[in-house]
Amino acid sequence: MKNLKMIIAIVVSIISAQGVIAQDELAENDGWEFMDYEYEVQEYAEIEIVELPMSIQDAAARDFENLRIYKAYMSKDNTYKIVLKGKDNYTKVVFASANGEWIKPDDKS
Repeated sequence: MKNLKMIIAIVVSIISAQGVIAQDELAENDGWEFMDYEYEVQEYAEIEIVELPMSIQDAAARDFENLRIYKAYMSKDNTYKIVLKGKDNYTKVVFASANGEWIKPDDKS
C-alpha cells in the first residue's frame, strides 16, 4: 500500500512538472516579453569610463584609493553603477548619483 501511494505521488509530480514546462514554452513562443517593473528600473547600460562625470571619478579616486574603475554603467534615471577592481582581482560594485554622491542600492532617491 505504501508503494502505491509513492508511485501515485511520483506520477502526479511528473505530470505537474510537464505542465509547467509546457506553459513556459508557450509564454516564450507567443512573442510577448514579460519584464518585472523592478528589473526595468534597475537596468543599466554600459558606458565608457571617460563618459562618467568628473565628480564620480574624483569621488572614486578619493574614497576608494586602492581600487580603480573597471567598468561603468548608466541607468535611465542618470544614476551610475561602477565596478571597481583592485589587486588580486578584488571587485566592488558601487552606485552613484550624477553629482558624485554614493547611493545605497535600496535607496529610492
